[in-house]
Amino acid sequence: MLFYKFQITCELRIDKSGVNPLEARRAFKFQLNDLSAALAEGIDGDKVRVLIHRARQNTFQMLVAVDGFKELTVARLTKLFEKFFDEHDEFNTKGVKIKDLDEITATKFSKIFDRANRSDNFNFDYYQINQDLGLDALENRTFKLTEIICPAKRLSLEAAKKESEVLLADDTFKEEFARIYAKENVHHFYGQPVHYKIIAGNTNAALSLSNLLVATLYTNKRLISRRINIITNVTDNCYDESDFERIIENAAGGTVIIELSGERTNTGQFAHAYEQVVEFIADTVKRFQRNTLCIFVELADKPGFAPQLTARLQDDLHIIELNEGAGNRDTALNYLKNLMNGLDSATTLYTDAELLEAMGDKLTFTASDIYNIREKLYNSSLKNKTYPAYREVDRLSIKTEEESNDAYVDFQDMIGLVEQKALIEQIIAAHRVQKMRMDMNLDKQKAALHMSFTGTPGTAKTTVARLIAQILARDGVLKTGRFVECGRADLVAKYVGWTAKAVRDKFREARGGVLFIDEAYSLSDGEHATFGDEAINTIVQEMENHRDNVIVIFAGYPDKMKEFLDRNEGLRSRIAFHVDFPDYTPDELTDIFKLMAKRRGFEISAEVAEHCKKIFKRVAKKKNFGNGRFVRTLIEQAWLKQAQRIIKENEGGEVTKEDLTSFKVEDFDVNIDKNYSKERKLGFIR
Repeated sequence: MLFYKFQITCELRIDKSGVNPLEARRAFKFQLNDLSAALAEGIDGDKVRVLIHRARQNTFQMLVAVDGFKELTVARLTKLFEKFFDEHDEFNTKGVKIKDLDEITATKFSKIFDRANRSDNFNFDYYQINQDLGLDALENRTFKLTEIICPAKRLSLEAAKKESEVLLADDTFKEEFARIYAKENVHHFYGQPVHYKIIAGNTNAALSLSNLLVATLYTNKRLISRRINIITNVTDNCYDESDFERIIENAAGGTVIIELSGERTNTGQFAHAYEQVVEFIADTVKRFQRNTLCIFVELADKPGFAPQLTARLQDDLHIIELNEGAGNRDTALNYLKNLMNGLDSATTLYTDAELLEAMGDKLTFTASDIYNIREKLYNSSLKNKTYPAYREVDRLSIKTEEESNDAYVDFQDMIGLVEQKALIEQIIAAHRVQKMRMDMNLDKQKAALHMSFTGTPGTAKTTVARLIAQILARDGVLKTGRFVECGRADLVAKYVGWTAKAVRDKFREARGGVLFIDEAYSLSDGEHATFGDEAINTIVQEMENHRDNVIVIFAGYPDKMKEFLDRNEGLRSRIAFHVDFPDYTPDELTDIFKLMAKRRGFEISAEVAEHCKKIFKRVAKKKNFGNGRFVRTLIEQAWLKQAQRIIKENEGGEVTKEDLTSFKVEDFDVNIDKNYSKERKLGFIR
């Protein structure tokens, strides 16, 4: 659906002889109402719906909605009106002149239409038209919709490339522009041959790049509409949402941008919570993919449900991945100045020296970096330039321990695991060297370097696997460093034939990273062992298919993992490294305790440390005591006990920082310690 506004001049001739001015005005209003009702029914069949929203003498302000794949022009609209008036000679018109034809958003169309309906000057069925044009889909609570109109200016290939450099776009954009402007293409709209995924660190940066992409497609007549629908803040209950479907359908000939980070923070349960959303969006996009261009936006730090959705769509859509790029200081400074000029100049008067100072010492910048700097400068200008009375007011500051962004440093700082670290160092080195050999064409096929991690719960298997993904991504061995964790429930489906697809989806989701399969031995256990066998067979096949871009790490209890691999020679032969994670010693648990407490802002006294060490000595003798998880739970329960004690001891008094950051020995008289202290005996009670 395409939406426009325009102005038309046409004389509605009324016989005024023998009538007074009041009756003449009434006759004009009756004729205007009749004309309004006739146009609202549609001209050119019902493909073009015209609505009068303001009338003054013989000049009318009009809205028009077009259902079709042909862009509306003044010449085409003039012909349609001339034909309409020829077929409706009862309106007795003379002359038709159209000007100021301009495409508008559905939201703007709806607002003008609402005003016209409230004025009660025009005759049309408001509710039916609202439904027919899909305007009732603009208001919803399960996602946010923003609409913009891309500039109408046509771009040459060279201008598009130059603009991409200004926007700090990656070379993938220039490569796509070359395909879009290729002379062998037919420059006419027949449908969408491809769709896009843009990866950036910031939504605003991704939208700027999307606008440029849309402009190039519109220039080459791959789009007939300049309207862009931007869908953000998708909630986890946005499934079976008719408004979403109608927006995608109504964008035919135009563009829908879907930002995939979702509404909530990405947690371990994120993918599960959005599972129905992913399925719903994928099905909707597949149904309307031919006519509606979809641009999926994945934020680098908040991928949300992007991996799951793109994996689900990969077999049905041709999706081209485009990336945010980077530029030097001079290019970045010019980009920042352009962004600042787009804001209110009264609040953002910054010199080049101030802008360079805000940019710090970095030599290269992404578009997202510049948008983030712009946001900080704008906020600062409000306080220091626009409202200078607040210049001397200090903000609330909370001191936190600075976190390292280097996964390798985090890996080396882990407590214990001396032999395991040495072995994993060898694994990382093997991956690095293999990449070098492939870069030098010494190896044409990448060897599979999958792993098996064995150990009881809490021995840091998952943490180490996640750090390996980050380290190998930093070294360029893995493309994304994506870490996908799954278990039996994620791989074994309810019905025959579904399991293989679930496994393949997980491998696609993990492309360029690590697929971590926890408690892998459970695949061959349980009531539905046949489905588990299907999962295992598919895993073996996908390990071979994705040997170049996915590292699989199996994890679980040592004995069960050994039995599992002994029964599955296909898996065993593909696992190059086996790493055993032993239980932590009491001394190591004490060090972990101190480290966890420090990261939460607590000061640990020697007395408390010694008391907890005694607890660790006692529980370490128990089977499957939880290792690091036990330590974390102990701290959490002690914190609750501490909070209760502080409130009781300081009721009506002042609580100091020392009170909040220190434990006492009695704070560790908690449930988890008591449970492990009990001796469990079998027998009868007398």
